[in-house]
Amino acid sequence: MGIDKALKVGDRVRFMDATGGGVVRRVLRSSGVVYVEDESGFEVPVLQSEVLKVEGPETGLSSKESPLPSPNKATSQSEIRPTVKRSSDSEGERLNVSLCYLPEEGGQIGHCRYEVYLVNDSNYDLFVAYSSGRGAEQELRYSGVVPFDSSEELESFDPLELPERSRTTVQLLAFKEGGIAYQPKQAMSFELKIDGARFLKEGAFVESPYFDDGAITFELVKQDQPLVTKKVEAEQLASEMMRAKVQLDSPKRRARKGVASHKGEPLVVDLHINELVDSTLGMEPKDMLEIQLEKVEEVLRSRRKPNHVGEKVIFIHGKGEGVLRKAVWDLIHRKFPRHDLQDASFQEYGFGATQVTIR
Repeated sequence: MGIDKALKVGDRVRFMDATGGGVVRRVLRSSGVVYVEDESGFEVPVLQSEVLKVEGPETGLSSKESPLPSPNKATSQSEIRPTVKRSSDSEGERLNVSLCYLPEEGGQIGHCRYEVYLVNDSNYDLFVAYSSGRGAEQELRYSGVVPFDSSEELESFDPLELPERSRTTVQLLAFKEGGIAYQPKQAMSFELKIDGARFLKEGAFVESPYFDDGAITFELVKQDQPLVTKKVEAEQLASEMMRAKVQLDSPKRRARKGVASHKGEPLVVDLHINELVDSTLGMEPKDMLEIQLEKVEEVLRSRRKPNHVGEKVIFIHGKGEGVLRKAVWDLIHRKFPRHDLQDASFQEYGFGATQVTIR
């Protein structure tokens, strides 16, 4: 029997050559191995070709235990496959939801289709609406229920269709089917910015708790806490814009923008990632560092003309473990060796700032 390519996390399966079955918890697509959680809670590694997918919220016994029914006697599904019950573990009462992008099995990154999965790691069923587009107007690509402790393929798409998914929205409503009492949870909506360039990089697809062979994973909900994008209330935004206008109208602010001569105040650039992007959902530390360094290079390249000589730029990178500071200094030494580098004034900027003098 060939490998069931549709096998995914959350599928109910039964063992073909042994007793029992369970739920798929991990899928190693390259090796054809899946980890099946049995009734005792243990994860058993087996080849995909050695299990049989069971339709519906049930697991099966082995083929040895379930002979073909006699034509003269109907055999109920419950006699063949015992129903899988929701876990009573309190941990499962907290939502953990992820959106995962995987390259098509056996495909070459950048040339193969990509599959999108919604992983529901909880005791709740989820009604899911998944849409995407280039801007505010989006196309609904999936709507339906993803059962508890399971995953669902929402769609697959060609790399050429990535621009149509640059803005993605996922809406979730948690509940429990089957007349089970549950504690209602607030409906959630997530807006994601999808960087198509990441899908062309082999290293962007990394091991996750659900897909060992690599995926781009956006954690939407972790331990019942939604991981949301940074939003600004309308009144706050209007206030900030008005304050910025007043500052721009003053000579001091114009100097900080770097438009005036080197005798003015320096341009201050905050490299904290939340100041550079709307959301860090799905980003690895290396992705954030790449964006921060691109900002440094962008600012310094814009000041290559002679009229900028002598100007000062302050990069706020924070103290932390010094990783960003070292990366900033290395980049400037390598690409802008004529510029002068020093730690910025502690009294004005505290620890964690670098001053660059344009040369």
